[in-house]
Amino acid sequence: MTKQREYDQTSTPGGIHLGLFDILQVDPILEIDTATMYARRLDDLALADQCGIDVAFVAERHFLTHHVTPSATAWVAAATQRASAMRLGMLGYTLPIRQPVQLAEEVAMVDLLGGGRLEVGFGLGHRVEELIALGVSPEQRIRLFQQRIAIVQALWSGGRVSLDGDGLTLKDVAIWPLPQQEPHPPLWFAGTEPVAAHWMGSRGYGLAVGFKPSKDLVGAVTAWRAGWAGMTPDMQASLPIRPVGSLALMRHMYIAESTERAMSEIVDDLVRLNEAVSGEAGEGSRADRRADARSKAEEMIETGVMIAGGPEEVARMIRTEHDLLGIDLMLANVYAAGVEQERIHRTIRLFAGAVREELAAATITS
Repeated sequence: MTKQREYDQTSTPGGIHLGLFDILQVDPILEIDTATMYARRLDDLALADQCGIDVAFVAERHFLTHHVTPSATAWVAAATQRASAMRLGMLGYTLPIRQPVQLAEEVAMVDLLGGGRLEVGFGLGHRVEELIALGVSPEQRIRLFQQRIAIVQALWSGGRVSLDGDGLTLKDVAIWPLPQQEPHPPLWFAGTEPVAAHWMGSRGYGLAVGFKPSKDLVGAVTAWRAGWAGMTPDMQASLPIRPVGSLALMRHMYIAESTERAMSEIVDDLVRLNEAVSGEAGEGSRADRRADARSKAEEMIETGVMIAGGPEEVARMIRTEHDLLGIDLMLANVYAAGVEQERIHRTIRLFAGAVREELAAATITS
């Protein structure tokens, strides 16, 4: 039995929920086999759940040897059995390459397995290689996306669907069982294209952005807000409840007890990564290589690719992003090359504990 955590946006520190985002990327330094990697990641989710993390999302990647998550559905189904309270989500499915009836059935089943804790994200297909490999023309992806999201939402709501075209033949199809959440799980769109973001906002989707400088995300966020504001009151009332927010920011994250310790460890990891990639120690003295690595780390933080430091510094960075973009969900990717599980667990504990406390303290004093 699962016991879903109760969420109250008004009591969330600074109005920001805390979550994880994972792409299950192969570590070029640690060289862990895939089965072991799966087992460790599930352990990480169990810990995050115990620590009080609000939600964990996983991305789906196809035909790539450096990623091991071809099925976000299978992963989240497994995660529901290890993380019993926090919400879990896919961020997201490349909808133009999906058979919508099968997807609707599988998502409904996973929502029931998890006790109604599912968050579901979709994408247009930013990797055209995936589309081409499965015979989908990239020029058709927007039309296919709009068609298939209409199908899955109708099926989740208990409707019957008939269609003949675009490679689909559906004859009075209805699915059973339906999702536990009504009318369906909260929906998300992952992307930074303003026109698409506006369309998604106008239909009540959450928006997930990240891994670019914040200034480059403002256009998509502004367009999404405009779309959301244009919904009629009746349409807004028909939307599913959104327990963990509607505007998410994804960032690489590394936390230690102090900022200097975090930076020192990140520098060590970057030096090792450079050596692993180049196959040699590299040019210059070790001091020079560490200096170069530190400059790279500082650049990643300054440009918004990474949030890193001690709890107080990390909370400050999150508040800055909140003030600029208005985010209500911070999604941390805690995995980087060469970072062993002990340090990953430290980041998760500090993120859920000390960082959350810093955010709460700042809210009280502001």
